[in-house]
Amino acid sequence: MPDLPIFKELCVEARSEYEKYYQLSQTHITDLTFNCRYAWDNVFCDKYAIIEDCFVMISNGGCFTQPHMLMPLGELDGNKLGRILEIMIPVFNDRGWSLRIMGIDEEKIELFDRLGFEKVSFCFSNNNSDYLYDADALRTLSTDDLRKKRSHFNRFLRLYPNYDYQSLGRNDMTDCLLLVKNWSNEKGIDVTDVKNSDYLMIKRLFDNFDSLDIRGGVIRIDGKVAAFSMGSFGNHETAYIHFEKADIAYDGAYPAINKLVLENAYPDAKFVNREEDLGIPGLRKSKRSYYPIRMIKKYGCQIIV
Repeated sequence: MPDLPIFKELCVEARSEYEKYYQLSQTHITDLTFNCRYAWDNVFCDKYAIIEDCFVMISNGGCFTQPHMLMPLGELDGNKLGRILEIMIPVFNDRGWSLRIMGIDEEKIELFDRLGFEKVSFCFSNNNSDYLYDADALRTLSTDDLRKKRSHFNRFLRLYPNYDYQSLGRNDMTDCLLLVKNWSNEKGIDVTDVKNSDYLMIKRLFDNFDSLDIRGGVIRIDGKVAAFSMGSFGNHETAYIHFEKADIAYDGAYPAINKLVLENAYPDAKFVNREEDLGIPGLRKSKRSYYPIRMIKKYGCQIIV
């Protein structure tokens, strides 16, 4: 039996190598951007290996899902995917895991068609689909659909004419995390509860801010953080918004940070991916209110060999 591949911890130092394969993969899925994977790595404990000149990650699933591998990053066709899976079968067997793959773009499902496995079962949930928007529409709020957002933003300008917008930096960490902590406390949520609070994920990005390519912005009113946004610039001229938080005591703070961060941090982006709604009614209503141009579907599959 050939030696099993050696998997390494996903660390900040792996970012440049990761980005090389990520750009080649042409994926649309926000979960596969490095900043997203790294932010959530304290939950999913991703490990990686370079196999068949692709970046292959495995996870024990954390508290959210079952053990799996993510769709390999890199230039990929059906033959290469088949060779990677043949290498991964003993890896999963060695761990006592079923062979599951997650983070599959809709257009890549066809790569599984002729692999020759006994059974390949796909799964999909709209709760996990990413919302994709026209960036210029969200920057200008000039369309009829977005007139309510435009009104909210204009109200924000009238109420807080002395607001201060700046690019997000590591020095904003304490104040931004305080906003997240206060929100969690108001909801009666422990900030270490990763199923209900993204405090630790945001903190992880701030802790490594200088080593990551984070684009974002922060709005302060009288020195206090009213809203902030953290994201990445990825494939397909797309801005990926990973975390966006606002103090709802400031009327219009959410539309304001949404618009201002796209104007300043992503002036050349054609599209905006604002991630999934997780089936949360309030989050779904909010994301739909910005009128996405389409949903980015994410598939998973289980393979019986």
